[in-house]
Amino acid sequence: MGRIGFIGADAHTESLIRSLFKAVPDAQIFLSPGSSESAQRMATQYPCWTLDSHQAVVDEADIIFVVTDRKGLHEISLGSVLGSGQTLISLIPGVQLRELQQIFNHAKVVRALLVNIHDSNKPLAFMTDSDDEIQQLFSVFSKVSMQMRESDFNLVEKNVS
Repeated sequence: MGRIGFIGADAHTESLIRSLFKAVPDAQIFLSPGSSESAQRMATQYPCWTLDSHQAVVDEADIIFVVTDRKGLHEISLGSVLGSGQTLISLIPGVQLRELQQIFNHAKVVRALLVNIHDSNKPLAFMTDSDDEIQQLFSVFSKVSMQMRESDFNLVEKNVS
């Protein structure tokens, strides 16, 4: 499993990190921003690195999760340059692949949606088409990972929101 970065933090982020460390205790996870209360809490609970900037996370990670709102997305993109071998995974509802690719000037982008299920500690994961590395990563922290075209992903996202 590659080095994983999280830009932004919310309840899903904490759940993902908890599941990742449970399945892969030696996972290398980088968090930003360092001032986020949620990021600070996760860094005290798990052996994560809390970095000072979004670009610092991008520089360290192979796979970067983005968890923010639309306004935050543009702020992150202005200060972040991704390398060709990196994958950006968006957990931001309603932001299309083409828009993400344009905002970040980066082709390797996946949209993902995590849906919590009653009486389960692992969510269902829906994602747009991705490679084997991303599918393997999602299998670590989700009960079922389903890949689909973006049009189908949009329908799922609309119906579970």
